[in-house]
Amino acid sequence: MEHKDSVVLTCYTKAVSTQWFFNGMNLQLTERMKLSWNDRTLTIDPIIRKDAGNYQCEVSNPISSAASVPVELDVKYQ
Repeated sequence: MEHKDSVVLTCYTKAVSTQWFFNGMNLQLTERMKLSWNDRTLTIDPIIRKDAGNYQCEVSNPISSAASVPVELDVKYQ
């Protein structure tokens, strides 16, 4: 629910690097968004309508990279 709930997205990996995408583009962090020390967990608190969309993480190491399937976030509002 907008302005009430938070969301936590986690990319489970042991890769060296983790990058987050929103609707296919590099995620631009806002003051409501925080990444964990290793960039594997994204917290959005509180969520707003603009946060609705597809989130995806991409992990890489010196040899290869892989992207998760997108997860769609739907934000309800009154």
